[in-house]
Amino acid sequence: MGNDIDIALLRAFLAVAEGGGFTAAARRLSLTQSAVSMQIKRLEEVAGGALFERNSRNVILNQRGELLRSYARSMVALNDETLAQMRDESFTGLVRVGVIEDYAVHALPGILASFRVTHPSVAVEVETGFTPALLNRLGHDFDLVLAMHPVGAGRGEVVRRERAVWQGARRHACHQESVIPLALHPSGCQLRAAALTALDHARRRWRLVYISQSLGAIDGAVAAGLAVTIGKAGFQAQGVDQLSEADGLPALPSFEIALHRAARRKLAGADAFAELLLTRLSSE
Repeated sequence: MGNDIDIALLRAFLAVAEGGGFTAAARRLSLTQSAVSMQIKRLEEVAGGALFERNSRNVILNQRGELLRSYARSMVALNDETLAQMRDESFTGLVRVGVIEDYAVHALPGILASFRVTHPSVAVEVETGFTPALLNRLGHDFDLVLAMHPVGAGRGEVVRRERAVWQGARRHACHQESVIPLALHPSGCQLRAAALTALDHARRRWRLVYISQSLGAIDGAVAAGLAVTIGKAGFQAQGVDQLSEADGLPALPSFEIALHRAARRKLAGADAFAELLLTRLSSE
């Protein structure tokens, strides 16, 4: 094999890196585990050394592997985009995407705008919801689902890790009340469950004063000083402050954001949008 990198080898590499191992990569690529192992071996020969650290439990990227991943996603995405332009008829139709709401509000609009420029013949339909409900409809109503899981859940293609944070209007000092007023999503929201569990473990009293499916409605209530809520670091509405243990609130867990693809639907447009999501979200 020469010094050029085969795109198929990069796909195998990303499948192993993002799936957490060779077994998951083999399922994603519809290959045998030995075939994936052979592809990784060939790629390591080209790359000049090992790309992963292996132990009895999992496979993780080493320093060379981390460097390669930063380029591999862009190379695969560029390859797919080039082929898309050459096979324009393949990149038509509808891609249906289920997304957790805060990502739909804060992260997805810019990605959708970029995708529309490069793939004008592909329509993307977005619906928001909670992770369990979205995943239950994957393959039926959705081609892709961007979901949230506890750290280490090992589900989907992990895009990034997010830290949960308390949010409130510090000038109104709701968080200093003896019974903390909360604005949260309805039952089924993982962030809601994390907030209530943290407060209970810290023996802090709380009451629900505002419950809504709408992130905008919750942000409005918090900015007005009616309540405290829980969100993700970096996703913060105007007039809302990030609060912490220094403000007397308990520590919160982190979560993984992961992309799930429908197993039985193979659409060029969906694959292209998935690769753009992975590239853009992992680089932010």
